[in-house]
Amino acid sequence: MNNLLIYFIKVNVAIALFYLFYRLFFAGDTFWKTRRYYLLFSVLLSFVYPFFSIENWLQNQESMQTLVYNYSMLSEIVITPKATTLVLSFEEMAMLLYWFVTFTMFIRLILQLLSIGRFSIAAKRRIVQGVSIVAIDREITPFSFFGTVYMNPALHNEHETKQILVHELTHVRQMHSVDVIVGELLTIAFWINPATWLLKKEIRQNLEFLADDKVLESGFDSKSYQYHLLQLTSQIPELKLTNKFNISPLKKRISMMNQRKTSKVGMLKYLLIVPLALALVVSSNAEKLVNSAKNVIDQVTSPAPNSKKIKKIMQFSEPSTKIITSLPPTPPSQIKDGELVTPPPSTNDIVFQVVEKMPVFPGGESELMSYIAQNVRYPVEAQKNGIQGRVICSFVIKADGTIGETKTIRSIDPYLDAEALRVINAMPKWTPGEQKGEKVSVQYTLPISFKLEGESKTNPWGDKPIVILDGQMMAPNFNPDIIKPESIEKIEVQKPNTEESKKELISRHGKWAGNGVVKITIKK
Repeated sequence: MNNLLIYFIKVNVAIALFYLFYRLFFAGDTFWKTRRYYLLFSVLLSFVYPFFSIENWLQNQESMQTLVYNYSMLSEIVITPKATTLVLSFEEMAMLLYWFVTFTMFIRLILQLLSIGRFSIAAKRRIVQGVSIVAIDREITPFSFFGTVYMNPALHNEHETKQILVHELTHVRQMHSVDVIVGELLTIAFWINPATWLLKKEIRQNLEFLADDKVLESGFDSKSYQYHLLQLTSQIPELKLTNKFNISPLKKRISMMNQRKTSKVGMLKYLLIVPLALALVVSSNAEKLVNSAKNVIDQVTSPAPNSKKIKKIMQFSEPSTKIITSLPPTPPSQIKDGELVTPPPSTNDIVFQVVEKMPVFPGGESELMSYIAQNVRYPVEAQKNGIQGRVICSFVIKADGTIGETKTIRSIDPYLDAEALRVINAMPKWTPGEQKGEKVSVQYTLPISFKLEGESKTNPWGDKPIVILDGQMMAPNFNPDIIKPESIEKIEVQKPNTEESKKELISRHGKWAGNGVVKITIKK
């Protein structure tokens, strides 16, 4: 799945969870300032938590040592032949629609900002009760935007004007317009998520609760203030982007003004955001760990028939176990003070699989995936022969960041193997790995799946039965003779004796299984 789409999904899930937490635990209290911080922080955390990584901590835990080998296995990449048609896929059409709506909403935001600017230019500034405002000579609901209050003083008596100024100056001094813009940008970027619209509504309402509370703290009578709000409900608001004096729903605002203050002990419940944030971070990293574990299982249960066994030597060091795949030649011994002394091997000569600081491809793993996907080309010969499958390559990132030894540890077809190795050998320099502050060589494993789209008209197997090795169909040019007899646990031959048995083989193993199936199981 595209990394940007994964990030998009993670952000939307977080927004929905934070909104649900808000409605369950915080929507009924009177901690309006704390609620404001919660709402803004939840939006910020939704965007940044996918970037938090706890993999380094997890790899040092004893319970995670079984996953240590897979730590050096990169995500699998699927390569398909490039399509030549200009017809857009459903995913591309959906993406175009999404960006069109996003762009339209962004233009709408720009037009609203321009409308506010038009008010500022066309109207005159006046001093009303010691406050500089933009006086608009028309019937308009009082509102504020960043550092400016907009109203028509002729429509309100002195007492009402005082209430309006206290209310709107609260918006101005506490920079509530920032919250409004955040809510607008949130719905523009994630308009498809209903939780973003609900969260924006809560942000706007909470700002009004703050301003209303400030008016009542200033000594104004709550009933006269509420009647004043009701009188302005008939006025049509000019702009949706601003902090308006009589923003609806008034019933909720009046209810909050009459509500008894929540005990300060209740503020402790806002600490619930901590486990929620941690759960999001862990779930974001758990996805990588689960995918890694799956790759390990695939590696163990589906060994390549012609691959060499890789010996792993465990090097024990405090506090955790490190795995190395090869050791340098034993250095020559020397005689010193009458004793035989063997100098320790240099760390630069050791090829590690897991180190304290793993190598990094320029731009990170997402850029590596993009590099492989853009540079690997499906060999034409393999396409003609209908060959597809997963090639697993191993390569070493040397201490200077260059690519060292490359090889295939699961081979499918010479053309596919050569193409995968070609692109790996052409990689740019990595940021090398480090162990105890020293740059070292690290081995990586990279699975690349070659997959044909559509159906071939001719059977690449001809009149021969297909070969399935440990549950995976081999290529038509696969030679079973390369398997050592002593490594075979059992061989099962399924012949299409009748038309019914032929149909059953095709339905179970694919359309090329009509000539029979040879299933080979390797000893574990």
